[in-house]
Amino acid sequence: MKDQSGLRRLAFMVAMALAALAPHRAAAFDPQHVERLMATRSCEKCDLAGALLERADLAGARLAGANLTEATLTGANLRAADLTEADLGRAALQGAAVDDAILTRANLANADLAGAGLARADLRFANLREARLSDTDLTEAKLGQAFLVKADFTAALLTAADLTAATARDAKFFRARLIRARLARAELRGADFRKAELGEADLSDADLRAADLIGADLTHAKIERADFKNACFCNTTMPDGRVEMAGCKICEKKPDTGDGAR
Repeated sequence: MKDQSGLRRLAFMVAMALAALAPHRAAAFDPQHVERLMATRSCEKCDLAGALLERADLAGARLAGANLTEATLTGANLRAADLTEADLGRAALQGAAVDDAILTRANLANADLAGAGLARADLRFANLREARLSDTDLTEAKLGQAFLVKADFTAALLTAADLTAATARDAKFFRARLIRARLARAELRGADFRKAELGEADLSDADLRAADLIGADLTHAKIERADFKNACFCNTTMPDGRVEMAGCKICEKKPDTGDGAR
């Protein structure tokens, strides 16, 4: 126990030293809150804005309501951490392990989660507007009713993820793997699904107006009552296995939804 306490103390001192050498940041954390977090892994509603927590071991940490705006958490271990309603806006989480974490109603707008592990994470009602999630593992993640406008899921793994009723206008799912994903009633206007794998996905009642489906695979997907007005189908594998080529001309024009809403 003493060794662990000493290591955490050392990590805190290193974080403080790096903070002193780092360029000025708009966000300013409370050093005592960082020390408390490293010592106890519990700091609910703490001010950790801009904190340098790279590769920190925060597995199971209690951080509900904490302010982690612009915090550096690259490579950190946040497995099973409670980040309910935490503010992680513009935070750096590249390569972080956030599997099984609770991020319900958390703010992750403009956060960078590229290459992070978020398998089975609970992101229901979370704000991920313009967040970067390329190459992120979101297997079986819960994203129901999350705000994903302009989020980047390029090459992300979303197998069996739940995006029911999510708002994902203009989101990018290029080469994403969405096999068996649930997207029923999701708002996906203008979303980029080029070369995405959507086999057995549930798109029933989804709004896919002006979505780009060039090269997408929809084999056995459920598309009942989905709105595909002005969507781009070109070299797209349809639910019945047929490859659709007739919409390639529409793809070249790339019209908007026609209602002016973005």
